[in-house]
Amino acid sequence: MRPFPIRTVFLAIAIIGVGGCAEGKHPFRMVPFRLENPGEIPAFSNFMRETSDKHQMQFYDRSTDTHQELTSLAAGNENVPLNDRTVNIGAQHGDDFSFGAGNLGMPTDQIVIGFNGEDLKAAHAFADFAVEKLSTRWNVKEVASGKGAFPLTNCD
Repeated sequence: MRPFPIRTVFLAIAIIGVGGCAEGKHPFRMVPFRLENPGEIPAFSNFMRETSDKHQMQFYDRSTDTHQELTSLAAGNENVPLNDRTVNIGAQHGDDFSFGAGNLGMPTDQIVIGFNGEDLKAAHAFADFAVEKLSTRWNVKEVASGKGAFPLTNCD
């Protein structure tokens, strides 16, 4: 399967997860990392839910719905990226700050998180906090500004 650029991943997540009419903003920070194995997906989701709760964010998990939607789309199109276990989670604190995380277009055990927000100070503070906490458990990489994330190689 040909990997999809992360911009496509986040666009698809935004379309499937939010379904709004306005054009989405690109994340100001993106971080990819690899889970030890796909069995860590629930631990990752719980980790991000707890982080969201600490920051009084509204958390959503559309992973199951997204997987079903992609499975349906993939039945008629071999180019639809489909994993064994789809991750599509996120949270927002109003318009102040938010994140979206998923593995669409990536191997099942690789996650990319994008951070966004209107309150740049609060958004950057949340992103710094989340990345620091994630880094205590997983080997988090940084995506250069204006670039997209691609699947990590075996040595990353």
